[in-house]
Amino acid sequence: MYDRLNTPPASRDDWRTSGLLPELQSSRKGTGKSMSLARQRLLIIGGSYAGSELASHARANGYCEDIVIVSEEAELPYHRPPLSKSYLKEPAEEGTPLRAAAFYSANNIELELGVRVLQLDPATNAAVLSNGARITFDVLALTVGARPRELTCAGSDLKNVYYLRSIADARALRAAAAEAENVVVIGAGFIGLEIASVLVQQHKQVTVIEAEDRVLARVVAPEVSEFFSTQHAHHGVKLLTSRSVHSLVGERGIVRRVILDDGTSIDADTVIVGIGSVPNLELSQQLGLMSRNGIAVDSRSRTSQANVFAAGDCVSYVGPYNSSGIRLESVQNAIDQSRVAGAVIGGADRAYESIPWFWSDQYNLKLQIVGLPAGATESVTRPGTTSDISVFHFRGDACICIESVNRPREHMYARKLLPRGVVTKKQLQDVDFDISALNKL
Repeated sequence: MYDRLNTPPASRDDWRTSGLLPELQSSRKGTGKSMSLARQRLLIIGGSYAGSELASHARANGYCEDIVIVSEEAELPYHRPPLSKSYLKEPAEEGTPLRAAAFYSANNIELELGVRVLQLDPATNAAVLSNGARITFDVLALTVGARPRELTCAGSDLKNVYYLRSIADARALRAAAAEAENVVVIGAGFIGLEIASVLVQQHKQVTVIEAEDRVLARVVAPEVSEFFSTQHAHHGVKLLTSRSVHSLVGERGIVRRVILDDGTSIDADTVIVGIGSVPNLELSQQLGLMSRNGIAVDSRSRTSQANVFAAGDCVSYVGPYNSSGIRLESVQNAIDQSRVAGAVIGGADRAYESIPWFWSDQYNLKLQIVGLPAGATESVTRPGTTSDISVFHFRGDACICIESVNRPREHMYARKLLPRGVVTKKQLQDVDFDISALNKL
């Protein structure tokens, strides 16, 4: 069915360049064809949160033609945060689909699972799949996500060196961890520390190596870094900061030791690498799309090519809470941004204006962040007990970000109040200040 050619498109006002960022306006390209009032197919490449939400919201906003989701993974789109948490704890747990198969069939959304898009041809609006199929499209949505940044030192290709991005990765890691004794985690970001917290509670010897001078250095304030360092040390995790990996040493092809930059040798029968991610830009590069550490999109998820949209971890965007362009890796961003893309494809006029928020579960601690701390000129810490803390970030007099641990009520009010700009430094100086009182203003 995919080999048939679509009728050449004619023009459609919905996707004109009005409202684009200036740099996207100047680089916006057509496809050699004009858009069609009778759209025939939306092709979505990528089957995680962004792909599933985009398809759903395109349908809900009036897109009546074919929708096809192509995903490299053989599973239905599934929840990913549990992979570094509950999935590693429970030997019998399996992935939880975002939506049942019946949802896709009821909404005439076709799934092509376990296949990869090898090539995109902008001249013919066609995608070539790894199974030999050829899909033509009128509208394309790239929800291709990101992949783990790989370790490049000597020995990085040894067995029992793991990354965590997919459910297949989690299955392999869970099986290895069951037999492991000495686990080394390279990278003290969310993924690394979440995995460390699970495995140390399974009585593994866990060492975390971080090149920065503190854990979670790229995402939280020093006070919150210190809070989590204390918690991990209390549970028996050995944290080595300001250290880098020189090489991995193995026996019979299996990792046995991690050698640090100062020559220190650490026993390891399992190594987990969590040193960041790289956006999947290969397909967007085939189309010549504008990028800036991610596919550049405007507030309506439109790329520099007229009929191509993008959303999720692969995207860089400028918004109300970031003025210079940012690529966010979060479930919230993938969902909210793809909902906007789907609505715009369906004919609605929507813009992505959601305030960013994130979370991480480690032990019995829930870290929640609302806003972005970049550009903060001052921070105010409201310490609590050994199991809770909050840090408020200000740019001048404006509160732009709040990091909180085990204070869900404070987090929920912050998500409502930050856009209104009513949280002040003077209020926080009062130890009895209750942020919920501001909700009445």
